[in-house]
Amino acid sequence: MRYLMGIDIGGSVAKAAIYDERGSEIAACGQKLTTLCPKPGYCERNPEQIRESIYQVVSMVLEKANLNGGQIAAIGVTGQANGLYMFDRGGNPTYPAILSSDMRAREFIRRWNYDGTLERILPKTRQVLWAGQTAALVAWFARNDPEALERAEVFVTAKDYARYLLTGEFCMETTEASSISLMDLNTRKLSEEIAEELGIRKYLSKFPKKILESTEIGGTVTESVARRTGLKAGTPVVGGLIDTVASIISQGITQEEQLGIIVGTWGVNAFITRRPLHSRDLFSAFYYCLPGYHLILEGSSTSASNQEWFIHTFLKQNGMDFCGYDEINRMIAESPEKSTLLFFPFLYGTNVSIDAKSCFFGLQGSHGIPELLRAIYEGVVFCHMYHIDRLLKFRDAPRTVRIAGGGARSEVWMQMFADALGTVVEVSEAEELGAMGAAMAAGVCSGTFDDMYHAARQFTRIRRVFRPNAEHHAYYKEKYAMYCRLIDVMDPLWKDLAHLGEEAWG
Repeated sequence: MRYLMGIDIGGSVAKAAIYDERGSEIAACGQKLTTLCPKPGYCERNPEQIRESIYQVVSMVLEKANLNGGQIAAIGVTGQANGLYMFDRGGNPTYPAILSSDMRAREFIRRWNYDGTLERILPKTRQVLWAGQTAALVAWFARNDPEALERAEVFVTAKDYARYLLTGEFCMETTEASSISLMDLNTRKLSEEIAEELGIRKYLSKFPKKILESTEIGGTVTESVARRTGLKAGTPVVGGLIDTVASIISQGITQEEQLGIIVGTWGVNAFITRRPLHSRDLFSAFYYCLPGYHLILEGSSTSASNQEWFIHTFLKQNGMDFCGYDEINRMIAESPEKSTLLFFPFLYGTNVSIDAKSCFFGLQGSHGIPELLRAIYEGVVFCHMYHIDRLLKFRDAPRTVRIAGGGARSEVWMQMFADALGTVVEVSEAEELGAMGAAMAAGVCSGTFDDMYHAARQFTRIRRVFRPNAEHHAYYKEKYAMYCRLIDVMDPLWKDLAHLGEEAWG
């Protein structure tokens, strides 16, 4: 039997996983990646740490699976979309890798939103502009540090860097290229006109010329990488796909009536369509890994990362023993189901408003850790609902939704989603969604599967189904309406607060 490998450079971990031809996970390994924040709003990573981590997790997963490199039919790559990685022609980094959670370009977003730039490019890009997007980061450097751009010969993103590390070849890939607000989705080409609107036309030539399809071979494993990792030289490495696309296809989203949700570092809410949608009321539309389809996406960094912040800040650092996620879920399940407490999960930004900040609302002296945790869980659910409401302006409500990601391990959280949405929730069995989606693309390239439809049918499994409680749905409907009203009320205050804090940002 031949096996498939997927590599995922995620928001916090580098992962590698191996699957058999039936879509069963054989082994998976991960290694924590360090995020550097040299200034407020900056989120960076050492590219050399990424390189070492990729080589190590590949070697580790082969050993864990008790396989040799010759048994791997093909390799797929995925990673956190957007951000900016800059290299010379020899592949040496000329600047730290900038993550998509970076906020340094936020002032460019404000200006483009109000001076007509977004309106002019939106029919071509089909996505709003945001601070961690590749195009916005290049514009920031062009204004604030042009020497950094001049030192670099190649601009790529996480996934394409991972492929380069295996093959020695710099390429782009369609799902990624269509997500960075530099591609005209009507022509499938990077656009000089769009780059001109954003003030970065002179730098467009620094992006790789070749744009691969997700299942297309982007190179083969080099001899030096084979010696380092245990892979076999000559093993094909496919174009791959960005993490959102990899995660959605891993849920088996292949039909237009389906809706997929990812409860992870980012909250993702998405459906697929053949219609070329664009609107200021939609966060993003870009190419999907099924021919002729676009992924229509609403999302932000407002999901399970808020839970992780609370655990790290209040349960791990202040003398409390972290009791584990099972105990946290038990505390929430045993806390009062109804409360006046609301939480806005905007710790790491949101596309609700560029200035929005996180807060608890309605906090009382009687509230303790269980009530705060329940409010965080509810706030994350409400933020997903806020995004889904925007999607439903362009499609009918689904009968069921599929949910995956780290948050999907919590049964109490999944029941909240079912109750709040008033919809049946199907929880995917898959744990490593990104690596799985990458491996599916590798399977098509190697001939294991006819196409991504075939791969999705083989890989996708449903672990648990949650059905809504009508009484709870009525309660959450009322509380969600309050959440939305408070967002409207707070918006001007958040703007004033941002003005007070401008000096802190530098």
